[in-house]
Amino acid sequence: MRAAEAELGDLLRERGIVDAAGHAALLATRPGPWWLMLLQGVAAWFASLLIMSAVSLPLAGFGTTALVRGVAGVVLCTTAIWLFRFDRLFTNQMALAFSLAGQGLLVWALGDRWDLVLDHDRQLAGVGLLVTGAMLLPRASRLHRVVCGLILIFDAGVLIGSGPGAEVLGVVLAAGVSWSCVMRSRWATHPRGGLLGALTLAAGVAALALPAILRLARGDAWAAAVVGHAGFAGGMAWLAPGAGLVLVALGAYLLRGASQRGRVTGVVVALLWGLVFHAAPGLIVAATVFLAAFQASQRTLAAFALLAAVLYVGEFYYLLDVSLLHKSGLLALGGAVLLAVRGGLRHLNPGDES
Repeated sequence: MRAAEAELGDLLRERGIVDAAGHAALLATRPGPWWLMLLQGVAAWFASLLIMSAVSLPLAGFGTTALVRGVAGVVLCTTAIWLFRFDRLFTNQMALAFSLAGQGLLVWALGDRWDLVLDHDRQLAGVGLLVTGAMLLPRASRLHRVVCGLILIFDAGVLIGSGPGAEVLGVVLAAGVSWSCVMRSRWATHPRGGLLGALTLAAGVAALALPAILRLARGDAWAAAVVGHAGFAGGMAWLAPGAGLVLVALGAYLLRGASQRGRVTGVVVALLWGLVFHAAPGLIVAATVFLAAFQASQRTLAAFALLAAVLYVGEFYYLLDVSLLHKSGLLALGGAVLLAVRGGLRHLNPGDES
């Protein structure tokens, strides 16, 4: 708890909003210094590795059969669920390590036992969807839920493959994050609101990373780095227009209370952004995720979106198969669009000079 939050706790107690027990509970949730939290996290992972090594070595004497791996995975996952009940930094980090190791062992044990039509990687991904989805249901830390959400999306991507379906997955992720952020006030107080928030963060991070992953999977980035040219938009025929439509829809929804001129201007700006950067879908996705996260006050996701935008600008500048003048012109046009957005926001909120 920061100093301002501590002062807020004292103020709540002075005004009788919380009693002495509630004030003590607030103080108990106050985190320590960052360096102490880092040391506790490292110590928890080190202790987890030692414990897992002590357990796995005797099990190795029975052989690495599917049954042994399955039993060890169940034991680790059950231990992780039990540790999450303490809700402390050290135990949460240990539980995260046990959960990931247990999920890996269960997927290894179950995935090799099924004789499915799918290839080996997709078979493991299908089992991973079931195992990781089950580990999302019990009480757990936010970090664990975010990591499990990323694993679920990764498994879904493996099942879909790197073809057009992966681009559709990116559009669905961007649309889901946008919807979740604009509807945050409706689900934030739900008993499963913490889980939905963690999944929103995981989906946002996955949506931001997917364009780069597809670029690497299809080999365009490495080819451009070696030979100096490659089709920048190679194979991205679905992601850019889909993400652009999501950006337009999000802008129209957020400006639904503005004047007709403001709504039209917002839609035009979103369309212009999508057209300018149609060859760099990562920038369109980053703009969409940032706009949704900023509206919902999701600072972590907004920071990831800004970082992704900076990285995609670098990719756009160095890998686009056009002249330097063309690249500079497109970037300048994108900057002009951002200035127009800033001017429009100041016009809609004349009292805000920040």
